[in-house]
Amino acid sequence: MKAQVALEYLMIISFALMVLLPYALHLQTVSQNLREDNNLAIASNSLQKIGQAADWVFSQGEPAKITILVQIPANVEEISFAGKMMKWKVRTSAGLSEIYYISSANLTGSLPTTPGYYNLLIQAMGNGVKISVSPS
Repeated sequence: MKAQVALEYLMIISFALMVLLPYALHLQTVSQNLREDNNLAIASNSLQKIGQAADWVFSQGEPAKITILVQIPANVEEISFAGKMMKWKVRTSAGLSEIYYISSANLTGSLPTTPGYYNLLIQAMGNGVKISVSPS
């Protein structure tokens, strides 16, 4: 009698796992996609915020400067400045995504790729704008 009850419970649990396992795998995939979309949105918003602040400081001229708080999301592999373009490379499951901002000023500087919140110092210098992590 006990063996029959144990076997029936085992069959019920096995059937429940067969039904629930595909849903769990689907939810995991959806969760990963949402996380990646969120990281790309944060990167894009931060890039726009930095670029607009750089344009504003450049329009004011030297010695204008501003400090802004931005978030660098996970999976940012590279942040580069090339003339008037600032480019971020973000790793996703589909590959490497590049997002960029074209400024009205020549941009120079360096930013970390470690995830977190950073106070950035954006200051007009000569014929361009320097972007760096604020020392304070």
